[in-house]
Amino acid sequence: MQILIKKNEALSVRRFLDMGRASLQLALVAGESGLDTHAITDNAVNRPGLALTGYFKRFASKRVQYLGFCELSYLLDLDPEAQLHAIDGIDEVGIPCFVVTDRIPIPNAVVAHCNQRSLPLLSTHLTSAEFVERATIALDEYFAPNTVLSGTLVEVNGIGVLIQGLPAVNKSVSTIVLIEHGHTLIADEVVCVSRSHDGLLIGSGKDLARGFMEFRGIGLLKVSEHFGAHAVRAKGPVDLIVRFLDVLPNAEKTGLEAPSEDTLLDCTLPLIQLPVCSGNDACRLVEIAATLHLLRKRGHNPAEELAQRLLQQMETSA
Repeated sequence: MQILIKKNEALSVRRFLDMGRASLQLALVAGESGLDTHAITDNAVNRPGLALTGYFKRFASKRVQYLGFCELSYLLDLDPEAQLHAIDGIDEVGIPCFVVTDRIPIPNAVVAHCNQRSLPLLSTHLTSAEFVERATIALDEYFAPNTVLSGTLVEVNGIGVLIQGLPAVNKSVSTIVLIEHGHTLIADEVVCVSRSHDGLLIGSGKDLARGFMEFRGIGLLKVSEHFGAHAVRAKGPVDLIVRFLDVLPNAEKTGLEAPSEDTLLDCTLPLIQLPVCSGNDACRLVEIAATLHLLRKRGHNPAEELAQRLLQQMETSA
């Protein structure tokens, strides 16, 4: 599959602040003038720890630096001049920002220094553990390789099925029947796909068009109004590609062969190519394809089982 892969290389602290106002409960404390000039270029967070004492070997300076209870307790035990020396030492290596967790009081000298040096200083009501977990997920999503594809993404029995095909093969009709059967729409027409750090593919739709489907000659349909809020999800997995075709590329297949494969964001996915013609129930075929994929993931393969039976019969007859 030839696609354009994109990857965000940097995240301004201002955008990080905007992204995290709700999920990370971030608030600006000082250094507002540096929000646009300081950028995050690493998808992890770092606890400065020893760096506050002046030890910078292997210090991850490109990451968000969070100050928890131990770091703030250490700073509060220092006199103002020593506090400035500790913070200034970290600032000198070029960090993007500080985030103070656990509602801990921030020394006035530190706030003044960050304002003077235009170093963004943020705070959150979350504990250190909560902040690390949520921030890591948010940064991982932002920096993940991503692409945009044409197709429809539906979750069928827990399997994310990316349905593709030419405009005339009735993908939308098959999708709406799948939704009627209780399955969930994630994206229609335009599917945004990103790869997480653990190699999983996550798909979503464009925010503006989420939950809408277009039918030629009818117009737009808001899926949740017809089938309920449970019929639409903001994002979901991409596990299987089903491609609708007018004619199969190899009409001599017996069904015993392993599924074809395609590559998406360096991840290999099974590819099912289905003929869509008069008399075919494409919706049922998609459901069967998803069920077979689920069975294979659990170690059950009907084709291998049948092949084994054939071999046993041939050995018995010999």
